Amino acid sequence: MDASLEILIVEDHDNLREMLKSHLSQHGHLVRGAADAAGLDEQMARHSFDVVVLDLNLPDEDGLSIAKRLRGIYPQLYIIMMTARNASADRIAGYESGADVYITKPSSGEELVAAINSWRRRKTSAQAIEPKIQFHVQSRELVGTKRVSLGSAETIILQCLCLAPNLRIEYYRLIELLDLEVDAKGKATLEVHMARLRKKLLQVGCLKPAIKAIRKEGYQLVETVVII
Repeated sequence: MDASLEILIVEDHDNLREMLKSHLSQHGHLVRGAADAAGLDEQMARHSFDVVVLDLNLPDEDGLSIAKRLRGIYPQLYIIMMTARNASADRIAGYESGADVYITKPSSGEELVAAINSWRRRKTSAQAIEPKIQFHVQSRELVGTKRVSLGSAETIILQCLCLAPNLRIEYYRLIELLDLEVDAKGKATLEVHMARLRKKLLQVGCLKPAIKAIRKEGYQLVETVVII
């Protein structure tokens, strides 16, 4: 867990806020603080946060109200409520307002770090198994970090690669499927289609060319592409 997170601590108790900021900073995170809802809004307008640690008893707006509006605007934001309210009804209200975790005071900074690390592990695992690139055959689109349309030849090529054993197919099979002549001109046309398809796969999020040329044989898909 080397990459730092951007974290906002919303706490009107100055000493506690600074202690939590210092503790999380020591774990490599970029941490900012706010003493009330107005300060939170100012920070959110200036920065993009991964995590907000939110006290409930703030001077200008209740933490439950803040959590509700944050959840509506930032659905991916991780919200940790850290408060002295420890009744069951308070916990339920916290979760219903949008909190991901409810921690009662007094609490050590280590418990806060543990909650953040637990969420981060789950998020990393989910990203690892989530298909990075989706191939929508009917609409002839690639969907990843952006949405890109495919031509008919590119659609045929990618569908064949996705369904081929070991994601590998001979070049002459692709030439036949594209209704080209199995000669130098047909192979050159196939290469043009392949270059365009590689470029579009890069555009939607592949970090390297997704289709590998196998000398004198054909091509292999080397990135995960899921047919939808």
